[in-house]
Amino acid sequence: MRLTCDVDVVNRLLPSHNLKKSGRSCHSQLSIGKKTGIQNKDGTVYLMICTVKDRNGTKFALRDNVEQIFGRFICEGKATIRIKDPPKDLCLSKGDPLQLKSFLNLVKVGAQGKDLGKVTLSSLSIPSAKKVEKPKTKLVILNRRDYPMTTNFPSSLEQLQVSKCSVKRVDSRILQLKHLQVLNLSENCLKELPDLMENLKNLRELNLSVNQLSHFPMVLCKPKLAEALSVLDISHNELTVLPPHLCLLRHLVHLKLDHNKLITLPVTIGRLSQLKFLTASHNELQCLPASFLRLQLESLDMFCNPFSAEEQTPSQDNVEFPTLMEITARAIKAKRLLYDEESLHGHLCQYLDSARTCWCGGYCFQCATRYVQKMDMCRISPNVTSVDLFGRKEAPVESYLCSQKCLQRFRSNPYAYWRK
Repeated sequence: MRLTCDVDVVNRLLPSHNLKKSGRSCHSQLSIGKKTGIQNKDGTVYLMICTVKDRNGTKFALRDNVEQIFGRFICEGKATIRIKDPPKDLCLSKGDPLQLKSFLNLVKVGAQGKDLGKVTLSSLSIPSAKKVEKPKTKLVILNRRDYPMTTNFPSSLEQLQVSKCSVKRVDSRILQLKHLQVLNLSENCLKELPDLMENLKNLRELNLSVNQLSHFPMVLCKPKLAEALSVLDISHNELTVLPPHLCLLRHLVHLKLDHNKLITLPVTIGRLSQLKFLTASHNELQCLPASFLRLQLESLDMFCNPFSAEEQTPSQDNVEFPTLMEITARAIKAKRLLYDEESLHGHLCQYLDSARTCWCGGYCFQCATRYVQKMDMCRISPNVTSVDLFGRKEAPVESYLCSQKCLQRFRSNPYAYWRK
C-alpha cells in the first residue's frame, strides 16, 4: 500500500542535545511492504519513505516498533507515527484523509505482528522520479507553441494562465481541473464560456480581459461558481450590458470592467456587499443606478465616461395607479420568490428582471418617477479616481420613487435615505 503526502521526520533525541530541527516537511511517498528476493527471509514488514533526494528510501520495521499513532487531526490529512527504534516521529500532512486512515490502520496491524496475508503489500522497490516529485500546482503558457496538445494538464493545478495563444474556446481539459483556484485566459479570442465552466467550483479568481466577449457569461452566476468567485476581470472586451444576475456573485471582492462599451450598470449592483475594488473606466456610462450608493468600496475608478451633466427633478405623473401586473411583480420581488422560464413566460421573466429599486428599498417598474442627481463618489469610497480630466469626483445617479409617499419624503429631504 502506498500513500503520497508531506513528511517531516523528527529525531526525538535532538532536544536532549540542545538541538532543534528546522521543521520543514518534504513531499514523499510512503509504502508498506516486504523486502524482495533473498532479503525477505524473515518476512518482516517495513514502512519505507522515499523522497526526490532519497529515492532509495528510509525503512522502518513495523512489528513491535510503533510506540503510538496520533490521529486526532486525520480528517485534515494530518497524523504522527512514533517509532521506537530509531526514536523518530514521522509527522504526516497534506494527505488524503480516507487514504491516510486506511494507511494508519495497516500500520497498526503491521505493528501488532498480525497476519497480512489478505492485504496486497507494496514491493519496496525504488520508485520513479515522477512518483516522488511534488505535484505541479502552477502553470503559465504564454505562447501557442507551448500549449499542450497531446498531453493533459496536471490534475493538481491550482493556478493556470493561458495567454496570447489565440484560444477561441475554453479547453475541456481545463474544465476537469478540480483543484483550480486561479484561471487567467487573458489576451485570447474568447467569445463565450461553456456551461461546464461551473464544474470549477473552487475557482476564486478569473481573468477574461482582452478577449471578444459581447455578452456577460451567465455561467458565472450559477451557484457553484458564484459561491467561490471573489476576483473577476472582464476588462477590454465588447460588453454593452451587465445582467441583474451579476448580484448573485455575493462574494465578489474585486471587479474590473474597464474598456468595454457599457451603457449602464445593473440596478441591483448595490447587493454586492463584499465588493471592495471596482474599476469601470473608459465605458459609455451616462449615469449610475441608485443602489450604487449602497456600496462600501476601498477603491473606485470611473474615469472617462460620458456622464450626463444635467440633473432631473422627479414628477408625480407616473406614481398614481400601478397596474395589477406591476403589483404582482412587486410582490414576487419583495418576497424573493424563485422564477424561471419553465414556470413563467420568457417576457414575464424579462419584466421581473427589469425591476428598479426605489429609495425606500422597495421594487418598482413602470409606475415610478425617475430623477437624476449628482453625487460625490467619495461617499462610497475613500480612494476615488476623478471621473474626468478636470479632477471632478461627482457622477450623476439615476434613482426611482415608487409612490406618492416616497415622492413627498424625497422633496422634504433629497439626501435622506429611508426604508419601508
